[in-house]
Amino acid sequence: MSRTDIRTDNILRQRPPVTAPALSPMMQRVARQAAESRLATPRRPLPPVTGQTPPQQPQEADTGLMGALRAPLMSPRGQAISQAALAGLEAGGYTTMPTTLGQAIGKMGQAALRGYGAGTQAQAAQRKATLDEYKIMADIAEKQAKAGQAFGGTGMTSQSFNVLLKIGEKIANGTATDPERKKYALAYGYLSKPREQKTYDKDGNETITTMPAQDLSQFPTPVNGEVPALDSTTKPSKVTIEKNKFIKSMDSMALNLNKYRQALKDLTRIDMVSGTAEFPTDNMASASAIAEGLRLNLKELYELGALVGGDFQILDNLLTSPNSAKAVKMGGSALTIQLDQLEDILSQKLGEKDATLSGTFGTPIPVANKEEYAKIKSGQYVLLPNGTILYKRKR
Repeated sequence: MSRTDIRTDNILRQRPPVTAPALSPMMQRVARQAAESRLATPRRPLPPVTGQTPPQQPQEADTGLMGALRAPLMSPRGQAISQAALAGLEAGGYTTMPTTLGQAIGKMGQAALRGYGAGTQAQAAQRKATLDEYKIMADIAEKQAKAGQAFGGTGMTSQSFNVLLKIGEKIANGTATDPERKKYALAYGYLSKPREQKTYDKDGNETITTMPAQDLSQFPTPVNGEVPALDSTTKPSKVTIEKNKFIKSMDSMALNLNKYRQALKDLTRIDMVSGTAEFPTDNMASASAIAEGLRLNLKELYELGALVGGDFQILDNLLTSPNSAKAVKMGGSALTIQLDQLEDILSQKLGEKDATLSGTFGTPIPVANKEEYAKIKSGQYVLLPNGTILYKRKR
C-alpha cells in the first residue's frame, strides 16, 4: 500500500458521518401540511385524444400558508406576512452577537402578531367610517322627509320638486302666502318646460336632445296662472348662419345692381373722361364706388358657394370699371347692356342653387295697391298693375 492510499484511508475514517439538519417544530408542521395537501389534491385527468379541453375544476378557497401569501397587503393576514418578512430580513442582517434561528423566528412571529392586530384595527376603523357615513346620509334623508323634502341634492330639479311637495297643499287650500305663491310658481314653471340636453361626440359635433317636460298633473296649478315665462336663447346652427349670410349678400347684391343702374343713367362722357384723367367728377366717384361694391358682392357669393370659379370670372369680366379707358370707348349705354347681361347670368346661376334675386330691374316686385308699395324698400324695382317697372327712390 502506498503512502497516498494510507493518507486517503485515514481521512475517510476521520470524517464525521453526514446527517440531515434537524428541523424546528414549526417547520416540521409546515412540511407535514404541505405533504398532506399534496396527497389530498386529486390529480387532473389527462386530456382526451380528441383535443377537447376538460372542464375546469372549481377553485377552492385559499387556506394555509399559500392562502396567507395571496392575501391583500392591507388585510390583517397581508400585514402579518409583510411584517414577519421585514422582521426576518432585519434579523438576517449583520450583527456582532450570534443569533440563532429560533430567535429570528421568534422576532418574525412577534412582528406578524403586531401586523395582524394593526390590520384588524384598520379594517374595523374602515367599517366604522362606512357605517358612520351611512348613518349621516340616513339622518339627512330623515330630516328632509320631515321638512317635506323628498328629493335629495342641491340641483334645480330636486329643489323645485321639494317646493311643490312643501307648498302644494297650501296652494290647493288657498293658505299660501304671497312669497310662497311666487316660489311655487317659479318651481312649477321650471318643471313644466321642456329641457334641452347637449351631447358631443369624439369629433366635437353637438347634438341637442329635447327632453319632455315633467308630468305635474298631481300638483295644483299656480294661483291665477302665475307661471313665469322663462328666457330662452336659441343658438343658430352653422347651416342657419351660412343661410343668413347668403340672404344678406343677395339683398346687398340686388341693391348695388339697382344703384349702379341708376348711376349709369346719370353718367356722361365727360364724367368718364374725368375718371381716366384721375380728376373724377362726383358722378364718376359714386359710380366707381358702387362698381367696387358689386365686385365684393360677387366675391362673397363665390365664397359662400353660390358661384363657381368660372362663373365668378365671367361675371367679373362683365363689370367693366367705369373710370377706365375701355369704359370711355364703350359709353354709358354699353355699360348698361353689360349690366343687363351680368344680372341675367347671375339670376340663372342663383336659380341653380334654388335662390332668386328680388327687387332688381329684371326681377321687379309686383304690387297691387299703395299699401303694398309702401312696404317696398327704397332702392328696389316694383312692377305696377299697368306693367310699368318703377324704381323706388329714397325720399
